Amino acid sequence: MASYYKKLKTELDGAAAAGLITPEQAGKVWDRAYASRTFASFKAAHWIAAISGFFISIGIILVVSYNWDKISAETKIAAFLLVFGAVAYAAMKLEDKPAAAIPLETLWFFMPVLGIGLYAQIFNLSGDPVKPYLVWAALSIPPALLLKRNLNKYLCSILLFAVLYWGTLGSTNMLSLTASYRHAVQPVWHWLPALLVLAAGFALYPADRLRKPLGAGLIWLFLMLAADTAIKLKASALLLLAAMSLSVLWLLWGMDEETSDWGLPLTFWTGAVYMMTFFWHYKPSFAELSGQSTAAGTLLVWTLFSAALLSLIFLKRRLFAGGKDDYLGKGLLAASMLGAFLLFGASEAAAKLLAVIANFILAAFGLGCILNGAKTSSEKMINRGVAVITLTAITRFVDIFGGLLKSGVAFIITGLAFAALAYFVNRGRMALIQSVKK
Repeated sequence: MASYYKKLKTELDGAAAAGLITPEQAGKVWDRAYASRTFASFKAAHWIAAISGFFISIGIILVVSYNWDKISAETKIAAFLLVFGAVAYAAMKLEDKPAAAIPLETLWFFMPVLGIGLYAQIFNLSGDPVKPYLVWAALSIPPALLLKRNLNKYLCSILLFAVLYWGTLGSTNMLSLTASYRHAVQPVWHWLPALLVLAAGFALYPADRLRKPLGAGLIWLFLMLAADTAIKLKASALLLLAAMSLSVLWLLWGMDEETSDWGLPLTFWTGAVYMMTFFWHYKPSFAELSGQSTAAGTLLVWTLFSAALLSLIFLKRRLFAGGKDDYLGKGLLAASMLGAFLLFGASEAAAKLLAVIANFILAAFGLGCILNGAKTSSEKMINRGVAVITLTAITRFVDIFGGLLKSGVAFIITGLAFAALAYFVNRGRMALIQSVKK
């Protein structure tokens, strides 16, 4: 992403120098694009101020803990509420002065958990381990909504997603969705607070592009399908179909339309396809794990698959920029999902065919990135394509010839071969990059 902004700045400066646009217009375009970054408004001094707020919080904890036994319970609670109110008031009052406001906002975010710990210790409370964190998140929502700066929104959203993952994958709290150690089914009502936490994490995330929370939510959904929950899947074919459908959905709905940047979703999809290449080692005994897939989970997978296909057909997203139709990109995304159907027969031959198809998908994707990068003068696309093809080639070499590496001489020869490959790949990559710069 940094290379994109660097290139954009260079292009804007060049356009202004050539008289295509005025310097003022170039500056406004740059400010608008740069301001869309996560933490774009944060300068070095702001980060230092945020760290200072964290250290102030730790310092207060240490001072209070040292004199803890000398303070009465009423004094402790009253002092905490007084400090908490003062910090909140000061943070809002000094909001236009980042050097003072950012430490106060950071302190405001962390103070509720200190108060919860204080209250629990004074009254010897115990119970659901997730509840204190949910209360912390609830008490952090007001500053996230009241403050103009996005710091507390990010912190609160991250907290909510962390609680969601920890709580739902556990088995002894109000968010638990996995079976307990006695294999008891969790109450259905647990899904309601879990989904509310998920929705709150989305709502509080301040960026216009919800790529990161969307990815976090889809990964959480896959974990719920893979874990022992009410929507569990035990068939490897269904799990693979779910994983590929979710990765395509994240890719299509998480794209930055303004910059045509696929970012993390594209890396995730590439990794998912890469993992499919290892089905060359698949055995029929892997087809069904212990237990049976639930009807709800199976229905959800088919719903996700349908949603991914419809999104692929109707959303105007392009895996490769330029041209009128992106048939190659859409074909690769569709093939990555449809390949999962080869596992429904649970045969070793079909699994090997799936692995071969996955290798071809990666090769076609890498080649498409290189050609598209050369066409659109994108160094990033060329590097991505070279990296994908190189990784695929090395992995398949190890798969096919790895069993022959039984002597020191064989390792030396293999190392020399990889060194030569790296040299020629890098020369080809640099030649392509130089050609697009001319």
